[in-house]
This record gives sequence, structure tokens and C-alpha cells, in this order.
Amino acid sequence: MGAREATLYFLAMATLGTIRELLEREGLLAQSSRVVQTDAALDLEICGADCDSRFAAPGHLFICKGAHFKPAYLEQALAHGAVAWMADEMLAHELISNVPLAANTPSLVVGDVRRAMAFASAETWGHPDREVACLGITGTKGKTTTAHFLREILRAAGEEPAFMGTHEISDGLATEETANTTPEAPDLWRHLANARAAGCRYCVMEISSQGLKYDRTLDLRLAVAAFLNIGNDHISPIEHPDFEDYFSSKLRIFENAERAVVNLDSREIERVLAASSGIPRTTVALDVVAGLPEPDYLATDIVHAKRGVAFTAHTPEGEVAVHLAMEGAFNVANALTAMAMAADLGLSVHVASEALAHATVPGRMERFSSEDERLQILVDYAHNDLSYQKFFETVESAWPDAYIASVFGVSGGKALDRYHDLPAIASAHSDAIYLTSDDPGEEDPAELVARIAKHVRPGVPARKIPDREEAVEEAFYLAYGMWRAGEQVVLCLLGKGRENSIYAKGKNIPIENDAIHVERLMRETGLIDDAPHGARGGLTHGL
Repeated sequence: MGAREATLYFLAMATLGTIRELLEREGLLAQSSRVVQTDAALDLEICGADCDSRFAAPGHLFICKGAHFKPAYLEQALAHGAVAWMADEMLAHELISNVPLAANTPSLVVGDVRRAMAFASAETWGHPDREVACLGITGTKGKTTTAHFLREILRAAGEEPAFMGTHEISDGLATEETANTTPEAPDLWRHLANARAAGCRYCVMEISSQGLKYDRTLDLRLAVAAFLNIGNDHISPIEHPDFEDYFSSKLRIFENAERAVVNLDSREIERVLAASSGIPRTTVALDVVAGLPEPDYLATDIVHAKRGVAFTAHTPEGEVAVHLAMEGAFNVANALTAMAMAADLGLSVHVASEALAHATVPGRMERFSSEDERLQILVDYAHNDLSYQKFFETVESAWPDAYIASVFGVSGGKALDRYHDLPAIASAHSDAIYLTSDDPGEEDPAELVARIAKHVRPGVPARKIPDREEAVEEAFYLAYGMWRAGEQVVLCLLGKGRENSIYAKGKNIPIENDAIHVERLMRETGLIDDAPHGARGGLTHGL
């Protein structure tokens, strides 16, 4: 069943009158609002809300928003059966003038359309967060990994949670790729309603700074809210104007949280603790720091193990040995956070430790190795300063004598600090650099690569190859040749993970994702034989 069809059978959860009253109480109804044409329209039953006309359905409220909104979107929504619409004052006047059906369809005119959309969406979908426990995770680094860890722990306990993440939404009725880490409010509540209909008791959610800043999670009850860390990221004219805006947006995750889990190793921890001080709180850490609370969950004896990392978790239930199936000491904090969140739900840390032993995240520290392990190829989504620092710390710790080559790019027009930070950090830890495309957007890829090349450390060889597939191939053959000559080599492919496209000039351009590309190249060079999947010859593949 597709996403649109899955929403056609919900019972009405509100009326236009109750939505109007809610918006009036919140001070969001515009004084000049026409609201409805007749008193009878107040009794109109509403069973959902949408801001994308492709998902509009009978009985729904359609929200018109955005600088690029077209009257045709409202026409399409009404044709799909939407029974009422909402817009801000300026757009409402335009729509009444340009959409024949608009003037004769009940409408709500509001001041702040984003806040109004959030409240109305929760109301029309019947607040499924009251029956589906929402588990929210935010942070500059580690959201996706922590979310996957928590999902695996819940599965080990016999649950099948809904999931909203950077690359996937699975709501019990449908699975789809995501456009935003945190969906717009109507879509978020639609997915939660689907989860409720499917019988999911939990929903694991990555929550982005944009989702918090633009009220996508407004009025959402979080059973547990986790704060992982904060770094410099997403600062640009189209995201956050400065670090304070970014950080204060992140802190909003605690506004409607019933419990909090906080990583004490985070930068600006005093402000994180202050923001979460009004609710029951569990803390995690890799170290005990004077002046901070003693962590409830502490990791010690962290060691690089074969195919992962091992540590001892000190928890309120006692000590438990944990072996992660993923590389990187930085993933220990993600694992502790997932364990603490699960414990807040009543799950044992022993169930959690068993689940973590096989929990993996495609495209996160995904490792391909030659049989003798002198050639290591790592595919990772790392894309900001914090993730780069932690990534290269792991590489140098695990393979201290290896030659390191790194392939990466930056996104055009966004997170402008990355233009300096990523090449500076990567070149401080690499013997060779390949600068290429990530998602250049509207910028010319060659010019973007040239801009970031200026920040490569002097003396570090840097090849500028805007075509990502070409860059991966050239870097691979460098690593392969050095391995053939007896060297130990680590090739790092960063930023895209298992994404199958690059966004450029308004289009998603298909590419062979880094992980699949590596497997093909290793097969072509004889490092993998042509045996069926699972009988991989000289290749060892792990997460």
C-alpha cells in the first residue's frame, strides 16, 4: 500500500471548528480571516492535513505555504478531495483571486503559517503521539547511528518501531526515502498516524536543527529526548545565520520531552544541562569530568577489536560487556545513549548489549578489506568538522602506520564552515587528498572544488576531480597499487555513504554509490571472486 492510499481510511479526528478554536487560543488566527463561509462549515469533519498536494486526500485540510507555492497546488489538492485549506493572509488573497474553487471552499487564514500548520496537523491526525511513544535524537554527529542502535535494541525486545531518519522513513504501512531528516509537520503526523494504525508502540526519530527551528516538531510529545553533541555546522544564509541560532534550535528538543538523555562529553554542556533541567534526566559519558554530574552510563576499557570496538558499560543495572559491530570509539557514546534511552522504556541493558553486537548502519564506517587486511577501504557519511575529527582519530588509532588517502567534497551553498574545516582536517590526517563532488547544488562543481582546495594543508598532494565516480576510481587504483607493492593503505570515501545520487542544478543525478562502487572495483581487480554473495574470496566486508 502506498503512502497516499495508506491515509485514506482514517476516521475524522477533528472538525474545522475545533481547529479554528485551537488556532484562536494559540493566537494564530488572522483578524481578517474569512475562516468559513457558513456556520455549518464549522462542523466539517477533518481526518488529516497535508502541505504536499500529491498526498492530499478526501476529508483533509490542505496547508498552502512557501515562497514558491503555486495556485495549481491548491487546485490539485481540492481535486484530490481536500475539504478545506489554510494560508497566511497575503497568500490567501492571491489564491482566492486565482483558484476558482478556493473562494467557495472553507478556509482558515493565519498569521504564522508554520506554527499553525504544526498545531493543526497534530489535531487533524488525532495526536498519535499519545499512543505511539516518540523517541527523539538530535546532535551534530551521531543521530543516524544512535537511531539505528535504538531500533535494533527495540527489535531485540520484540518490538518493531516506526522509524524517521535521514535516509529512510518506515511507518508500519509504508517505507520511503526522505527529503528532510525531520519531515514537515503534516507529513510527520501522517507517518505517526500510520504507525498507530499499524500497531507500532514506538517511533524512533532523528530530529534536525531545521526541524526544531521551523516548528516541524511543535506540539510533539517525546517520551525520551536525547542530546548527543553540538559542533559548528549548518551555518549559512539558507540554514542558520550563526552558531547561536543553530545551538538554540537544537536545545528546543527538550520543550515537550517527558525524559532526557544527555551526553556529558558534549561541547557547551552547561547550557544543555540547563535546558534539560526541568525533566527527569539520564547522563552518559566516556569520562568523568570534575564539576559535572557523575554519568549514569559510563564507558571504560574501550579497545579496538576485530570488526568493531569493545568496552565496559557501567550502568544503573551494573557492569555489562559490549562489543559493537562498528568501528570507532566515537560510536561508544552513541551506543550508551541508545542503551540509556531503551532503559528509560524499561528494557534491560543486557538485551541492549546483545542487540548492539550485530547492529549496523549502511554507509556508516562501512569497511571493505583485502584478505591480508593491508588494504582497508572505509565508506562513511562523515560530512562536518566533528564527524571528521572523530573519523580520523579512529583511522589513526586502528591503523597507525598506514598510508591514508581521502576522497570528499562539500555541499554547495550550505554549511559554509565546511569549506574550510573539511579540507583542513582531512589534509592534517591524510597523505593524499582527492577533492570531488558531494552535492554541489547550484554551484559549478569545478569552482567549488577549487574553493575548498585553498584550505588543504601545504605539502599534501591534492587532486581536483569534480566527477565523484572518477575520483573514487583514481583513488582506488592508487590504494590498490600501493597494496600490490606491499604497503598498508587506508582509503577513506567520505560524505555520501550509500546515497545513489548527487544533487546538482536542481536535479538528482544518479551515481554508483561509494560502497557498491568499491565492491565492483575489488571484483574487477580480483580482490573479490565472482562467487555468489557471501562467498567473497579475498574481500572481508564489515560494518
